[in-house]
Amino acid sequence: MKPTFRTTRKGRNEKARPRSRKPLLLTGLAAAGGAALVARIVRAARPEEPAAFAVTVLADPATLTGPDRPDALARLAERHEVRITPAPGGRGSEIAVPAADGATREEVRAIKQMLETGEVLVVEGQPEGHRTLLGRTGQPVFRQLTRRGTR
Repeated sequence: MKPTFRTTRKGRNEKARPRSRKPLLLTGLAAAGGAALVARIVRAARPEEPAAFAVTVLADPATLTGPDRPDALARLAERHEVRITPAPGGRGSEIAVPAADGATREEVRAIKQMLETGEVLVVEGQPEGHRTLLGRTGQPVFRQLTRRGTR
């Protein structure tokens, strides 16, 4: 590759220095910052819909909404707004509870199990066995990571 020369005011040829890329870099950073700001404003302007927890139950919607609905579902409906709609594709019913916390989610899952199998499976209270030294030190951390709550 042949070196590029430029002529100075005094008529001498000097090797041309590469142009600085700082203005181009600064322009790119400003454009990226502006795009990020616009995206944040658009996201903040959109009203956030409350999250709903929904499960699909293999049951007819008419059996879940009438006066002879299950007691657990009636107790849940007293404390929360419960929407029961036909599930897509004719797969039963969909039970939805808006803005459900961890305990409500667990209760809805228990209702689903009761409706579909006739019993609620319980995992709590199972024996752990003997813990090693490493297991005893890691147990509080594990319990903290797996505690119940909104997910």
